[in-house]
Amino acid sequence: MNKIALMVDSSADITKEEAQELGIFVLRMPVIIDGKEYIESETITDEEVVDALQQHKSVKTAQPIIGDMIQMWDRLLEEYDEVFYLPLTSALSGTNKTALNLAKEEYAGKVTVVKSEFVCYPTIRVMEMAKGMFDKGYTTAQVKEKIEKEGELMAVLIPENLETLKAGGRISPAVASLAGLLKIVPLLNICHGSIDLQDKVRTLKKAYQRGVEVVTQGVDPEDYEWMVIDAFDKEKSEMCKEMLEKAVGQPVSQHAFKTVILSHVGKGTIGFGRIKKIRY
Repeated sequence: MNKIALMVDSSADITKEEAQELGIFVLRMPVIIDGKEYIESETITDEEVVDALQQHKSVKTAQPIIGDMIQMWDRLLEEYDEVFYLPLTSALSGTNKTALNLAKEEYAGKVTVVKSEFVCYPTIRVMEMAKGMFDKGYTTAQVKEKIEKEGELMAVLIPENLETLKAGGRISPAVASLAGLLKIVPLLNICHGSIDLQDKVRTLKKAYQRGVEVVTQGVDPEDYEWMVIDAFDKEKSEMCKEMLEKAVGQPVSQHAFKTVILSHVGKGTIGFGRIKKIRY
């Protein structure tokens, strides 16, 4: 049986400690604050990113450095027979396409890249499913096919305010100002890896209620794993967890947004999410 290295990038929102415990290798992504570049979890912390956002500094993220990705592949292939890489969704980053092309041209049979529709903690759960399949003797090609055909992420993000979305260019300053005046809370839908506006409501309480409705609509709760993800707001996360558990009658796990996603959505954001269980 081939020895396979599991690899993600840091949009998966995983700490060094968690990655080490799970046996997952992480390609850390650049974060640029007021023009100065840092590497997530290496030269800057989540708390420092939150401070920068609250000080209204320019906070941006960039794709993983291609040279770093290649170096990681080469280093892993010294110890492992193959690398299995699940990067940030192709709808939000060009890294996925670059990695797919590079693996096909120069690392055929050595590096398998999944055409991803995943982001944040769901990426880690999918990789844990992949590990389970490898343990049962599945090949990298078979696992890639299972994830691409059967893997599914659907989530609703509810920002506490629109400042970070405005600063990142996700919404215009005019829309942000009008929404603030009218006390409108947007619900952002993540489906097939891309982000779209799902709905607009008048209060955060109504937004959380609507978020639960949207993420649970039209599915059998037993076919999915459920989660709540928060951005430095554990108390709010607990409340939302109870709401979602009541709606689905299933366990709901809690997780935290980290630097890459946090820098785009801002402190206080809540995410309701589901990922489909891959049967194997």
